[in-house]
Amino acid sequence: MIEGDLPIRFSELWTAKEIWRMGQDHEVSRRGLLGVAGAVVAGASLGTLGPAGTAEAEPVIPAPGGPADHGDLRVLPGDGRYETLSQGFNQRWTSEPCYIQLITGDADAVAGVSRALERDLRPTVRSGGHCYEDFVENTGGVILDMSTMNGVYRTKDKYGRTAHCVESGTTNWDIYNELFRKYGVTIPGGSCYSVGAGGHICGGGYGVLSRRDGLTVDHLVQVDVVTVKDGRVEVTAAHRDDRDGSDTEHLFWAHTGGGGGNFGVVLRYYFAENLPTPPPRVWLSSISWPWADLVKNRYDFDRLLRNFGEFFAAHSGPDEKVYHQLFSILKLTHKTNGNIALFSQWVGEDVAPLDAFLREIESGLTTDSAMQTTSAGGLFLPLPEKRRQMPWLQATMTLNGSGANQRGKYKSAYHRKPFSDGNIAGIWNWLTRDEPNVDLTQTLVQVDSYGCRVNAVGSSDTAVPQRDSSMKLQYQTYWTDPAQDTAHLEFINGFYREVYAETGGVPEVSDATHDLGTDGAYVNYPDVDLGIATDPAPLYPRLYYKQNYQRLQLAKGIWDQRNLFHHKQSIVVPGTTHNG
Repeated sequence: MIEGDLPIRFSELWTAKEIWRMGQDHEVSRRGLLGVAGAVVAGASLGTLGPAGTAEAEPVIPAPGGPADHGDLRVLPGDGRYETLSQGFNQRWTSEPCYIQLITGDADAVAGVSRALERDLRPTVRSGGHCYEDFVENTGGVILDMSTMNGVYRTKDKYGRTAHCVESGTTNWDIYNELFRKYGVTIPGGSCYSVGAGGHICGGGYGVLSRRDGLTVDHLVQVDVVTVKDGRVEVTAAHRDDRDGSDTEHLFWAHTGGGGGNFGVVLRYYFAENLPTPPPRVWLSSISWPWADLVKNRYDFDRLLRNFGEFFAAHSGPDEKVYHQLFSILKLTHKTNGNIALFSQWVGEDVAPLDAFLREIESGLTTDSAMQTTSAGGLFLPLPEKRRQMPWLQATMTLNGSGANQRGKYKSAYHRKPFSDGNIAGIWNWLTRDEPNVDLTQTLVQVDSYGCRVNAVGSSDTAVPQRDSSMKLQYQTYWTDPAQDTAHLEFINGFYREVYAETGGVPEVSDATHDLGTDGAYVNYPDVDLGIATDPAPLYPRLYYKQNYQRLQLAKGIWDQRNLFHHKQSIVVPGTTHNG
């Protein structure tokens, strides 16, 4: 037994999740749950903690009829699961935590946080394992693994209203599959279906239906979070209808785009009863242009980018009447990949607007489009007939871009206007650049269409401030050999700086006095080259959050004054470092 271990293993407790499932078909209210399980999830005081391992445990409630067997929930070094569970999707990041705690419900989560803090161990949280930077890797600390909290069901929110509940360890695919099969609804989340809900949603997750249905957080009504406020570890239910100016109102708002790892441990999200209905069928289109032809014809490359940028600048307003049903991804790969690819999803039955869009994209090009020949950014969809209709769920599977577990580096940008001449020149220069002995076949900038219903929400109504963009860009490079780390990092950094040389090497934000073509970067695609929390003046608070950062700091000061939940780009407590 580790020093300070509790005498009763938390894997043998009657967890709040089990109590929840005693309700009839999950139709129980959150108030009812807490009334039954209060002694389990109400919390443990940290105000009297002494040295690590000396705190006295709170009473626990055994399950009626004997302990429930959840297996061994604490994974220690030497356990066959340890190596797998101590790292995420990006193979650049490995760590050696003291242990990994698997979380199955509220009681496990409260106990897991309490135990970590009693031992003066930093807790980090993993849901799907897709964080781009090393914000979860935690040598010497504790990783709280939420992946076994993966329920999707209909229940009541704290005010007794019907809501769809998604637990934070659920992957995108399970969300879509469960919501669609059980209730005929969906959320407009990401296409990479192994991504976990925990970080994806609170960062303002978006996906192929977002132009039609907005962001995931635009449908969020409540979040349940394990918080540590005034020294007390407890489950806090924060709702969008909580009293204006209340602490829980700030906590809810902070989870509508503030990003993960800042305020506590997210247990579950509640979405409005009237979630979007997915279309029965969609049209998928896939076309590509061979690099062998484009390298001989710079004009066609420029024209392709201008056509794409100008089309979406014209068709991404909040009241768009036709092309809110279109989502398109332009995969601008390095020339060594072999082809540039354009993937599109059209949710209307009448395919004529999709065909018109494709004609506009190809307008003026002398290079003919062709069937895709090589994978581009994890997607390979060689359609001989340019477009094909299929059921929505099948199309969602087809557009999965998770790809293989590799080493990777990422950057991002919001664009409000068509590409500038400088943007296009920078992209061309780096995608046609020769780099001997460096494999760039998986290096690209992915241009996602954006806007429409996303832009129908005010810039401070949620924590996501970018509400008038038409494109969202993701710069990506992948490799497998650690010896190539420096080469890939230097390449993508130079690429990004040149594309945004006109605005100081980053996609600067726009405001009332700066009407720029760009508007910052996306918190769910974190990039430590934009600064870290201990820097005197990092760029990430402005580029991710713009004017909303001050309110996020307010929430941080209320809910995590001791900065127990932190990482390299977390929200800082007011008055402790940058921005005062």
